[in-house]
Amino acid sequence: MDVKFVTTTCPYCGGGCSFNLVVKDGKIIDTQPSQRSPVNQGKMCPKGVFGFEFITSPDRLTTPLVKDKATGKQRPATWDEALTVIAENFKKYQPEEMAVISSARCCNEDNYAMQKFARVVLHTPNIDHCARLCHAPTVAGLANVFGSGASTNSFNDLAIADLVFIIGSNNFEAHPIVARRIMEGKRNGAKIIVCDPRNTPTAKHADLHIQHFPGTDIQLLNCMMKYIIEHDWIDKEFVENRTKGYEDLKKCVTQDKYSVENTAKVCGVPAESIMQAINWLHECQHKTAFVHCLGITQHTVGVDNVRSIAFIQTILGNIGKPGCGVNALRGQNNVQGSCDMGAL
Repeated sequence: MDVKFVTTTCPYCGGGCSFNLVVKDGKIIDTQPSQRSPVNQGKMCPKGVFGFEFITSPDRLTTPLVKDKATGKQRPATWDEALTVIAENFKKYQPEEMAVISSARCCNEDNYAMQKFARVVLHTPNIDHCARLCHAPTVAGLANVFGSGASTNSFNDLAIADLVFIIGSNNFEAHPIVARRIMEGKRNGAKIIVCDPRNTPTAKHADLHIQHFPGTDIQLLNCMMKYIIEHDWIDKEFVENRTKGYEDLKKCVTQDKYSVENTAKVCGVPAESIMQAINWLHECQHKTAFVHCLGITQHTVGVDNVRSIAFIQTILGNIGKPGCGVNALRGQNNVQGSCDMGAL
């Protein structure tokens, strides 16, 4: 009997947890959390514990399938035959008529090779992957504000924040290990605000749940910025030394339509709840972390949703400090890497 342990990364959400595959006689029989991982710290969620059976599933493809011209059904084929069919079909189309789909389940090297194949070999700009639906707005929004389309802080900061502001994220179900770090902070006295139209398991653990109407995220966030700016609660030193375009932002968000009273009507929430959130943002300045996910990005205004989150953290000076930042929770294990490699 040959048993060995292989350290790898969980293939599910974007948490980045590490675990050890227990391999017996060449077959995975179990998983064990990695005690050395700074992300999951020896813990695992149900997906990581039980979600490995697909590797040995009898439904997995083990050979290429080619559609038989006579029957119209797919049949097993050799790799040489499959590659020949692909190459012959490439010749039928112009570059702009072809599209390539990469994957956030693949490693950086695979995504880099795929986008190179699309752009250099096929000469087509049409390459995409699942982030077009999920977190492409995060890449565009954060890159526009911060110069990089990635989270600004680590998950460790969620455990030491005084306030965790969650919007568009049900991390208790979608990112359980991240939720564990948030609850670690709550046990240490941190407050949790959840802005979500749904009453999710995450919302049930919140100190304040703002159940605003779907699609009113910008109205809600801009309202908070308006109040913060008009009451001179911004981090003046940070804004003056590290930002550009503040006056343009101020002109935009201080419009009358972003008043607390009007926002309460537009968002369908009590004005008192909005004021409670604003006051906590002020009280916990320099120790507030924002967390968002697909509830923010999967909108026609997804980029502006993300920009509003980045702006509110910027004017409060909650960037580049412990217990702060903007944390984008990716839906798959390598959304960040596939975007960084240019598979968009």
